[in-house]
Amino acid sequence: MKQAKQAARRQILKLRDAAHDPAADAAIVKALTELDVYQNAQTLAVYVSFGSELNTFPLIEQALSDGKRVAVPYCVPKTHIMKMLSIAHFPGDLRPGTMDILEPDPAICPELAPDAIDLIVVPGVGFTKRGERLGYGGGFYDRYLPKLKATAHLVALVPEFLLFDALPTEAHDLRIPTLITEKRIIDCSQFIE
Repeated sequence: MKQAKQAARRQILKLRDAAHDPAADAAIVKALTELDVYQNAQTLAVYVSFGSELNTFPLIEQALSDGKRVAVPYCVPKTHIMKMLSIAHFPGDLRPGTMDILEPDPAICPELAPDAIDLIVVPGVGFTKRGERLGYGGGFYDRYLPKLKATAHLVALVPEFLLFDALPTEAHDLRIPTLITEKRIIDCSQFIE
């Protein structure tokens, strides 16, 4: 299964690099910010995009502008531990971290307890229409998401071309209940045990 996942990641990332569409990114972010789960969330956790990932910079800026508490991932060096640290300024509170991805500076950004998060945007390489997620292989989110309170909303922002009928996933790979594309919002909660 590990080799199947690695092969799928390589293929999908090549596709993503070739087909990335900033207009679709903007439409997806707009769709999220119009939803009640965003409007009602006091605290948003969201990854800081890199490369050809869906651009989350405008979402982070919007959430801060809307007066929300915003947390972004921080990977503790030389561990497999990810924490969410609260930021007040974007991108001022960030610096290059793991794999040169922008991360909050732990010297100035306090850790946010998982049970404080109302809405979390989960990254992934690709997703199925049933909410299955192929991540980057580090397991950071698979370990972090179970710590969230039961009422926290999990969403993935997914361009339509990164939605698949099937992906190599395993039982421990967590599913995402809501997928937002530039064309639709997909409720996958019926597929989650």
